[in-house]
This record gives sequence, C-alpha cells and structure tokens, in this order.
Amino acid sequence: MAGNTSLDEKLRTGIEAARRGDKATASRLLRQVVDITPNNEVAWMWLASALDNLQERKAALEQALRINPSNTRAQQALDQLNAVLGTPAAPRRGGTATAALPRPAGGGNVLVTVIGAVVVLAIIVLIIFSVVSNSQQVTLPNPATQQAVLSTPLPTATIDPKDYTPTPQYGIIVTIDPARLPTLPATFTPIPTLTTVPITPTATAYPMSQFSMLYTSIKDGQSQPALFSVNAAGTDDKQLADGTDGFIDIAYSPDGLKIAFVRSTTYDNNGTSVTSPELFVAPVNNPAAAVRITHFGKTEVAHPSWAPDNKQLVVASNYDGDMELWTLTDDGNNQTQITNNDFADRDPAWSPKGDVIVYASEQANGAGNNQLQLFSITPDGKTIDQLTSAGGSSYTPSWSPDGSRIVFASDRNGDSDIFIMDPNGQNYSLLTSDSTSTSNGAEDRTPAFNPAGQMLIFTSNRGGGAMQLYMSDLTGTTVTRLADPGLDIQSFSLKPEPLLLRH
Repeated sequence: MAGNTSLDEKLRTGIEAARRGDKATASRLLRQVVDITPNNEVAWMWLASALDNLQERKAALEQALRINPSNTRAQQALDQLNAVLGTPAAPRRGGTATAALPRPAGGGNVLVTVIGAVVVLAIIVLIIFSVVSNSQQVTLPNPATQQAVLSTPLPTATIDPKDYTPTPQYGIIVTIDPARLPTLPATFTPIPTLTTVPITPTATAYPMSQFSMLYTSIKDGQSQPALFSVNAAGTDDKQLADGTDGFIDIAYSPDGLKIAFVRSTTYDNNGTSVTSPELFVAPVNNPAAAVRITHFGKTEVAHPSWAPDNKQLVVASNYDGDMELWTLTDDGNNQTQITNNDFADRDPAWSPKGDVIVYASEQANGAGNNQLQLFSITPDGKTIDQLTSAGGSSYTPSWSPDGSRIVFASDRNGDSDIFIMDPNGQNYSLLTSDSTSTSNGAEDRTPAFNPAGQMLIFTSNRGGGAMQLYMSDLTGTTVTRLADPGLDIQSFSLKPEPLLLRH
C-alpha cells in the first residue's frame, strides 16, 4: 500500500516528539497519521497528549473511545476533562452518565475553584501522558517472522481498576506499578494491509560540513552555466570555471576523481562543422582539461550517470530522433544504444551495484504524451521493468549510496514533489508536500542522497523565484535551506565519500 513506510515513520516520529515535549511536531505528524488511518487508537491517544486546545483534546479522547469503548484510561481522562470544561461526562458503554466532579459553592470560593481546575488540568495531562508513555513501543516486525503484508497486531492489555485512586475533591490520581508494563487493549485494530520495513539502528549523523558538492549556474552576461564548488553546509562557495564553455548536468564519478558534464560545442564532424551539446569528461582538479567523448551532432544530450567501475557512463541523447539511452566508456569508446523505441527515455541513473539503470520514459503512456514513468533496465538492454504507474510524471531518479532506496521527483500531485521508494518500486512515500508551511506549492526537483545516505539534497523555488539547494531528512520532517549563491541552480553533484560506506 502506497506510503505505508512513511506512515510507520510518522507514527514513530510523532510518538517520540510527544515523549520529548515537542508538541508542535507531534501534533502535526499524528494528525497526518489519523487522517490516513482514522481507527488508529494509539495515534489518537498520543495526539490527545500533544494538544493544548481542550476541545481538540476532548475530541481525540472521544475518538479513541469510539474505537475502543474499553479504553479505561481514555474514559477517565475524558471524565476529568469534562469536569474542567463544565460539561457532563458522556455515558459509558452499558452504563449511565457519570456526574461531573463537585465544585465548591459560593462566590468566596472562586479562587479555590480556579486552583482546583488548574490542578485537574495538570492531572489530565499526566494521565494521558502516562497512558501513552507507558504503552509498548510501536515496533515493526522482523521480516523473518512476517508471513503477510499485514502488520502483526500489537499485544493486548487489561487495566486493573485498583491502579487508580480517586481523590474526593479534584479528580483521579493514577498510580502505576513500575514492574508492570501495560500494552494495548484487546480490541485494538491494527492498520490494514500495512507493509513494514525493518528498521536498522541509525548511524551517527555526519555533519554536512564534511561534504562538498559541485553545482552549475548561469551568471549574468553569460550564455552557459559556470561551474562552482561549495561546502554542503552552504559555506566556502567559489567559482571553478566560468560559463564561456559551459557546464551542464554535472556528475561526479563514484571515486570522486572525475566529472562528466554536457556542454554546447562546435567541432568538425567528418568535414562538416557541427554545433551541438556533447558529453565531456574532466579531472575534478582540472576542469579546463575536459575532453569531448561523444559526437552525436544532434540537439539534445543530457543527464550523464557513472557506473560503479568509474569507467562506464550512461547518457540520454536524441541521436536517432527521440531520446534514447546510450552507454559508453569515459574515453568515448564502446558506445552502445540500450533503448530503441519510439518513446522518450531520459534521466538515467546507474545503480551502485551496477546491475540496473533506472530511468524515466514515456513508454507506459505512449509517445508524445509528455508523461514519464520510472523503469529499470539492465545495462545490456535485455530486461526492462516498470517501477511507477501513478498519474502525472515521475522523473530524475537517484540511488542511495548502498543501493537500497531510490529518490525521485513527481508531479502526480500537481507540482513537483520529492518521493522515495524501494528499488522495485514498492514502499514509496511522499517527502515534500504542499501541505507544509515551507512548501507553499513550490517546485521540488532533482533529489540526491548525501554520501552517507542519511539526508537528501534537492533544488526548490520554495524560497521564492530562483531554484536553490535544500536538505531534508529521509522522512521529509525537516527541510533546511543550504547554499544561497543568489543564482538559479541548474545542476549539482555531491562528492562521493566511499569510506563512509565501510563504517
């Protein structure tokens, strides 16, 4: 089911945010969870603990009770909340309405009433937090024991009424035996058709200052993009080469020693002067020594990607009339056309393992429709598999350093957003959404993993106007602006750090 991995991550992240007192993050993520799975009792209980608005908190508790009328703790928290709000308690299932807690009478006891209400409110928060913080962690099952795509239902629990000691004036004080860890009620319904992915321990985050990247952008007065380098944290920005010759679709080799790029150039092609975009390769430390390695002589060459052997590349060209994929070695030899059809094939990305190339193609919907879906193809061109089938287009795929995930852009929701999925097209989820306050309908494009595989870099105009560099975590929860050169970013490539994958 689409987005299941993201749903698990949001539930887990929302619970952790509630635990550490980050109510804004918790309520935002948990609202997203209950919007998709309105019968998620766990999410409603945690959401209640994160809400400051008493009416919203009451609604969350009532929803938890509708899902599971036997949820004693939700009922008791709701009773206390009704007492504070001055509303009658809702009738319990199979019983009669419970009277609100007594209040001191007389105008001289107003202060006592106010103090009592404050105490009750504090107790309610403690009750709700006690409920959710002492429940079992929501964990994903081990794939070895997973026999279906359904999540394993969480263990059941019963609540002993003796755990609660009522006080005569202000409410109910909850006492919990530390030796006993309660779990979810017996009537809890798990999320249907939830495909789970094992979660591995999170490695220590590498600061972005450890990474560097190249990017290309057109400066005023120049017709082609110039080449720049910048620290991935947005510092040490400097120009390496001007735009006289041009640098388009820059791509580091996996060992970080070479770059491939496209530039428009004029050359002699069998006695004929030709001006066309062609593929170039250069040492990273000497871009001026770039060597042209193709002579397609047509109007479009784009998006080079290196094989893991640091020798082969794949690139898209309209040499035969429409965009097709070609492989070649970095000396220009061994040019081989691996797609041959009437559809536009674009944006190739060679996998870190070298076994497949992911690309965007019109072939799912017909030539000339301008709707792209993602496919994979073996380097010999013999095996092709379709990976996406959503509406709109999906494009510019990029691999994680270990080959376990693919990030890509898609306009299936109207404008271009960033998605992530498994290499087989399953378990995809949306990372950047127009519902967030920082997006506002922005175009988010050309995503790529950082060398440690722990963050994503992409271009976006969410800052207004120019396409700039942004960083996101793998859940889309945190988005940060990086370098701000004041220029439109045409392309970028992070310098690989192969040693990071050995730790």
